[in-house]
Amino acid sequence: MFLSMQLHSDLNSSSTKTPHVLSQPLLHIILDRPKIAANIASIVRLSASFQAVLHVCGPLVFDQGDKTKWRAGLDYFYGARVHFHQDIFSCLQLLGDIEPWIIEVGGEKAPWDVSFESGAIVIFGPEDGSVNDLICNRYQERIVSIPQYGPVRSLNLAQCVAMVTAEATRQLQDKNK
Repeated sequence: MFLSMQLHSDLNSSSTKTPHVLSQPLLHIILDRPKIAANIASIVRLSASFQAVLHVCGPLVFDQGDKTKWRAGLDYFYGARVHFHQDIFSCLQLLGDIEPWIIEVGGEKAPWDVSFESGAIVIFGPEDGSVNDLICNRYQERIVSIPQYGPVRSLNLAQCVAMVTAEATRQLQDKNK
């Protein structure tokens, strides 16, 4: 089942801005079972800025009415296209036959080693785990990893989305020159 919510109305009811409709998004960013509201809010802001569609898949396991957790994206919901799905499978079914890129540990390619096309689908797993195993097994050749050279355990979900979105934008701008 596909759910579309107008969170900007709930979170920022004083806003008189008109929602922006994307007919041809740069990317479809899919978050598989995210757990941190502040990450989602930051990615909403990023999505509005880069003309990407954000798909949030799975249950929201935090207090959706707590405006402090949504602060990073509060002023940007009007300009973002955000969809909420019960699970990643219903989201991918809705998006059709486009093969997704999966950002996950253990991939042999970095984001700058693959070729992003306009409207590409990019899947990011939850902050405390991995993208669904069935998805990873089906698209093994499309698993991409972000290299880490310093002594850190992991990067924040919003940071990963920002890096990949910026790289996809760079590639697509180079193709249009």
